[in-house]
Amino acid sequence: MRFREWMGHRRLRAFRAPIFVHWSVLAATGVLVTLSFDTVVHAITAVVCYLSIIVIHELGHAWMARRRHYPVFSIHIAMFHGRCTYEAAEYEWDDVAIAWGGVLAQLAVAIPMFVLAAALGRASLGPFGLAISMLSSVNLIVALINLIPAPGFDGAKAWRVIPLARDWWTSRRTTKRVLRKWTRR
Repeated sequence: MRFREWMGHRRLRAFRAPIFVHWSVLAATGVLVTLSFDTVVHAITAVVCYLSIIVIHELGHAWMARRRHYPVFSIHIAMFHGRCTYEAAEYEWDDVAIAWGGVLAQLAVAIPMFVLAAALGRASLGPFGLAISMLSSVNLIVALINLIPAPGFDGAKAWRVIPLARDWWTSRRTTKRVLRKWTRR
């Protein structure tokens, strides 16, 4: 039997795209569970929550790509990163929006988790405390790391929103000024 780097099943799909899982996910999960004999439940909870953060991020990209009418080809989940492949964006605004989609999906989960933890108190959450903590704090940290404006991170595309918005605002202001001149005549 040949060893495959990415594993998937034809029925495991999101937004009509197949989801593939890297072998490192299974290996790291096995190692963490094996090394934590006394707190296996905590190890499994931590791994599931961390992988959920990656999945949520990639599903955010996929959702935004579909919303912008670009087909999603596949979603890849690895232990330390993920990748959503979709048709190349035709407009720069679409590319920027898709880049923000992953971070916004993470924030859509992190903010309610922060509110839940603040409303109930972390001590009263009991066994769910670790999950709430990871889906709030760790999720926010991963979202901020993804916004680093460097190649390989979403921030390289996402922060292009600033010059695009500035250009849009300038052209809008210029158009209004020209239209005012024409309407005065």
